[in-house]
Amino acid sequence: MFNYLVRLLSDWHYAEDILVETFTKLANSNLNEKGSLKAWLYRVATNACYKLFRKNRGEVSFSEETFDQHLNSPMADLKKEIRIQKLLNELSENQKVVIVLKFYEEMSYQEIADTLCCPLGTVKSRMHEGIKNLRRMIVRKGSPALCAKVRDTDFYNQIKDLSKNRGG
Repeated sequence: MFNYLVRLLSDWHYAEDILVETFTKLANSNLNEKGSLKAWLYRVATNACYKLFRKNRGEVSFSEETFDQHLNSPMADLKKEIRIQKLLNELSENQKVVIVLKFYEEMSYQEIADTLCCPLGTVKSRMHEGIKNLRRMIVRKGSPALCAKVRDTDFYNQIKDLSKNRGG
């Protein structure tokens, strides 16, 4: 959950605050045993992120401190990770949330839909638009090393491979 929040917010301190807030809400809740605890936790955390996005519109920015944990990994991977995080920060909040849940939290589309309380088609649409926007940004910024013009499935695999090598 913490890695998800750091990835979403690009700020370790905000992520820590929201994590504490989420688990405080869990401790004070009368959670129904029928629902998924994982989905509930992610929904509460994501809603807190949306609230922070609205409050600090444009102020939440990328911090290299976010990636201190990766100092032992090869520098090329660290630079690639930083570039991807900067690109993710340029996406709409909805697209960013779906992409992070899919590739970094390894949720299925149905789990994402359950977590965000939205239809499966909405999740797929946000994913499609998010990937399309990421690819457009990469081409515009001239980052062929990050991703050449390839099929979407290859792009998905590159993001997924990078997320598995994130060390967290």
